[in-house]
Amino acid sequence: MELIIDPAKITPAWMTQALQGSGYLTSGRVESLSFETIGTGKMGDNARFNLIYRDANSEAPATVIAKLPAADETARAMAGARGAYYSEVMFYKQLAQQAGIKTPTIYTNLISEDRADFILLMEDLSPAEPGSQFVGESQTRIRLAMREVAKLSAAFYGDHKLQDYDFIMATARDDGGAFGQELLQQNWPVFLERFGHGINEECQRFGEYYVNHHCQFVTHHGGPKTLAHGDFRSENILFTETDAWTVDWQTITESTALTDLAYFMGGSVDTEDRRSWERDLVGEFAELLAAEGVALDVDSCWELYRAQSMHGLMITILGACFSEAAERSDAMFLTMIQRHLQHCVDLDAKDFLA
Repeated sequence: MELIIDPAKITPAWMTQALQGSGYLTSGRVESLSFETIGTGKMGDNARFNLIYRDANSEAPATVIAKLPAADETARAMAGARGAYYSEVMFYKQLAQQAGIKTPTIYTNLISEDRADFILLMEDLSPAEPGSQFVGESQTRIRLAMREVAKLSAAFYGDHKLQDYDFIMATARDDGGAFGQELLQQNWPVFLERFGHGINEECQRFGEYYVNHHCQFVTHHGGPKTLAHGDFRSENILFTETDAWTVDWQTITESTALTDLAYFMGGSVDTEDRRSWERDLVGEFAELLAAEGVALDVDSCWELYRAQSMHGLMITILGACFSEAAERSDAMFLTMIQRHLQHCVDLDAKDFLA
């Protein structure tokens, strides 16, 4: 199929071919379509298409979502260069069925040879809606998210074949985090210029120490690893009252079984709520892992959780520096860095940087 990255250029004929090729349109054709831009993502753009059919089978979807490269040229260039689009495309092609976690059905999944352009045509999961980084998540939603990430962690726990996939980040294996530390050291002063006014002195000191010891964070864990979503936060999860679907698989990484939970709790939960709830919730997560066949006791989970409180720092610092400034995204990055740094300070994460 032709790779189209401008939603305005997607035609009824293209959509017909896409749905026929995936087996979801077995008769008839798309007669007309319209779209609207949705979402608030920085690394990719999304459009919802409303479809009108002629003589279609009843299973043909009335709406679909197209995920496309970011219109923000800075974010798009960074995402393409670091393989983010390639990672997401390949996750759905090769790992999604094994992952156990709820993800949308994919109708079409294309990427250019240079990995800079792509399109994912996927199931519209509405009325499920994403969370917001500005609103701390409830215990109900935290538990829905925990249930999903426990399945993902268990599906690949201790799987050494993860190292064979070129679309999974594994900095401890590749360069020991050296390149990431260099980027952090270069961009930390720039980040502080934009966001330092909202970060207290204790958190700034921790941030300074972390960017100079990122390699220790990356390499300190020597135990079994698994596949982590890597950006498992509320705006990348579509919630209903009883279920949660995870999207945006651009930062998949080989890491610990507690990485995604620590990142979610640190960045998507109000700080006071997180302080009150995290001990009990980590205990519940250990039980979820055990039910999935992963034997990690509560104390081991807690230590991994403490260490992985730092996971959100690099994503937030470089994510802000490598995207164009905008009111909403800057407010989001500030909220996230405040929460993540305080999480690290509260849990004495510096213990893992020796």
